[in-house]
Amino acid sequence: MLILLASCAKPQYVNADKLESSIANISGECGILFSTEDICLRTEWVQKPSESTFGEMNLIFIDPIDQTRFLDPTNEPFIVLWMPSMAHGSSPVKVERIDVGRYRVSEIFFIMPGPWDIRYQLKDGSNVVEEKIQKITI
Repeated sequence: MLILLASCAKPQYVNADKLESSIANISGECGILFSTEDICLRTEWVQKPSESTFGEMNLIFIDPIDQTRFLDPTNEPFIVLWMPSMAHGSSPVKVERIDVGRYRVSEIFFIMPGPWDIRYQLKDGSNVVEEKIQKITI
């Protein structure tokens, strides 16, 4: 048990270029389509996480037909950082609305290197209405 706890204590991050290249390519100009709301999600890193700093990203929700039109999703955007190989997540992130269709996700921190899922969710209270998963390797 002590070895398991110690192995998760300090992340050793790959460089930013490798993080960028490890992000799964999401096809189409829409980005990620949430079909329950017929809304597209695009993501962009503001600050990639490192061994000593939290990461930050923007979530941009747009109309799939008119991709210049920003839309707020009906349900609340939520993000879960999950490491499937270890069956645990990371510390919670903070999601805040900054403008119509634009949200800032801060306090992104992966607690150890390896394959991770970024689970983009639309939630109604505690109920997950729809979830899309982006696989990355840290």
